[in-house]
Amino acid sequence: MSTEARFRAMGTECHVLVSSPAADAFLDLARTRVEILEQCWSRFRPTSELSMLNARAGTGPVSVSADLLLLITRMQQAWRDSEGLFDPTVLQSMNAWGYDADFATVVARTSVSAVTDAAAAPGMGAVVIEGSSVTLPQHVGLDPGAIGKGLAADVIASELRTAGADGVLINLGGDLAFAGVTDDGAPWHVAVDDERTPGHALDTLLFGREVDEGGVATSTTLTRQWAQGRRHHVIDPRTGGLGTHDLVQVTVVAPYAWQAEVAATTALLKPSHEAVEWLTYRGLSGLLVTTDNVLRTPDLRTLEDAHV
Repeated sequence: MSTEARFRAMGTECHVLVSSPAADAFLDLARTRVEILEQCWSRFRPTSELSMLNARAGTGPVSVSADLLLLITRMQQAWRDSEGLFDPTVLQSMNAWGYDADFATVVARTSVSAVTDAAAAPGMGAVVIEGSSVTLPQHVGLDPGAIGKGLAADVIASELRTAGADGVLINLGGDLAFAGVTDDGAPWHVAVDDERTPGHALDTLLFGREVDEGGVATSTTLTRQWAQGRRHHVIDPRTGGLGTHDLVQVTVVAPYAWQAEVAATTALLKPSHEAVEWLTYRGLSGLLVTTDNVLRTPDLRTLEDAHV
């Protein structure tokens, strides 16, 4: 049998689906684990472990938990793999553009300040990981926004499977990880919303029966907007400014949700034709959306394809 739960956490809507005779217990475990990871990784909670690490930038090595160490290790890996286009050290510019609090607080503001101190991100190159300690250079802070939810989905999906769940799907605000088998043995499929017209589906991704784990993530400039739509949360680390190419939404399929989120964010900072080539070269599948067009990598498999 399968059971699902929907709740808010990490500033977004969460959806957990578990296939198991003990599904209710696994749902409780997933909800608890989301809270633990949010308390570790949130930049909006002053008491989170990440916030305390950011506050100690420039003071030398800081011992961190296994969860935070995993996050920062993946951040550094993603920065290298994307050749710096994915950069968690954009925190200063993110704050400068006004995304310095929980998104509900940001959009509720009646006025916005002028941007005066946005700048190119310093990069992850000077962030040092030694054993279970992390050293941040002075004035460098880490923003988990473009990787944290995807990595959390991966962690929870893996832990529930290890604990005995037959199948699990974790969707944290559009960053989705699945593992195991569906309740009826059918292939996994994931509907992708068209953020240009909320409430409408763009397509449905289809996975073969042989695919028993994977990740899907969407990055977009259309949903987290404020200042009457003039600002969004996708920062170009090369300049500290807002991403301005023609893509408005990118959905990527990858082995893990954190990889999908990193690739989607990176592609969103490229012109559409370059983004398709970049994903294809790396063996990743994706749907890429401009204001008036939808592009796709050659190997993307959708429900519509299965019916042709």
